[in-house]
Amino acid sequence: MKIAQWLSNTLKKAGGICLIAMMLLTCADVVGSFFGHPLLGSEELTGMGAFLLLAFAMPSTEMEKGHVGVDLLYMMLPPRIKRINDCVVVMLSFVLFCLVTWQCWLYANEVGEAGQVSATLQFPTFYLIYGVSFACGILALVIFIELLALLKGTVPNE
Repeated sequence: MKIAQWLSNTLKKAGGICLIAMMLLTCADVVGSFFGHPLLGSEELTGMGAFLLLAFAMPSTEMEKGHVGVDLLYMMLPPRIKRINDCVVVMLSFVLFCLVTWQCWLYANEVGEAGQVSATLQFPTFYLIYGVSFACGILALVIFIELLALLKGTVPNE
């Protein structure tokens, strides 16, 4: 649990760095555009930063139970059915993010072998996809820990 928490927090900090870099880059681009010298590739870098930011935030958000959910029907269920529902949803989520991790990794391999790069800056995009794959793997680990806690009868972070 501590390793997953440390990895999750590290990714959250990396996402924060991406956000600050995107903000500074956008400000610099606006100021540069005002003086007739916009930054080459700023839109591309901002998009890459947002791509990583979203992926890096997911494990931490899951640990903090920060995802939005509508539980109108759920609140009316008996505790036993709620527990079964929670186990099924968490198990399916774990399987889903294991598959996403695996497929992102395979896709990053393909993109790397093909030599695909971004349009303006010619940045190899497979590095970003590996980053997303890693973040999804950490998310799968966090969900697995949550599943173990549910099966043991405890609920983490509540």
